[in-house]
Amino acid sequence: MATSELPIPRDPTDGEALALFKAVEEKFPSKTLGEDKWYVLALAAIVGGGQPSFAPLLYKELVKRSEYKSSEQRQALMRRIRETLFKLIVIVGVCKPLEAIFDIDAITRPEDKDYTFSREGWQCDEANSKRGAAWQGRLYQHNQENIDNVLASQRDFDWTSKQITYGLYLSDHSILNDVETELTVLSGIMIQNLPRETAWHLRGTRRIGVSKEDVETLQQCVSGSVLFKIRTDSG
Repeated sequence: MATSELPIPRDPTDGEALALFKAVEEKFPSKTLGEDKWYVLALAAIVGGGQPSFAPLLYKELVKRSEYKSSEQRQALMRRIRETLFKLIVIVGVCKPLEAIFDIDAITRPEDKDYTFSREGWQCDEANSKRGAAWQGRLYQHNQENIDNVLASQRDFDWTSKQITYGLYLSDHSILNDVETELTVLSGIMIQNLPRETAWHLRGTRRIGVSKEDVETLQQCVSGSVLFKIRTDSG
């Protein structure tokens, strides 16, 4: 009797990951969005796509650069990396970002560790609700009503979306600004092949001021990460 073996996905190599980082950086619209944002997209895509072990490789490549010569600069970078991974929790779950955090921490020099706590004192209160609603309003505008109508009979999801997803995670722009937050969300969603939510956040990225041309380029950057994921998954 003939038997068939299940294909075993191969592990991607460091070289392939580095090539991906280079491709994303070269493709990313840095002239209009800023030189310090491409790695937010790359980090969200590789971790959300199931390759958190490459997060420290990205970190090591970044800290080689002249803009991260001092411990203070590297600590600031760590805050941005941590905030990207923290926001990614609500998009892909806690385990992949947590794996990335453990792997990055293992290679971080003691003097570069950052002990700040961005959500200290957070309360699920009226201020949290207003902050979350304001950010939702910028992204969804008149489309929010349709979502609210659906979630009127799914109130646990309505509460989680407004108080936790947007109130706690996504409306805090003290470390990552509005565009960087959307880079994280869009990448984390697209890498999971979720067409409905991807469309929402492509539209939302336009609504916070990113040009149509740049949004198309961002989509191509994430698509390259998707191809990396598919290629390594299929062996």
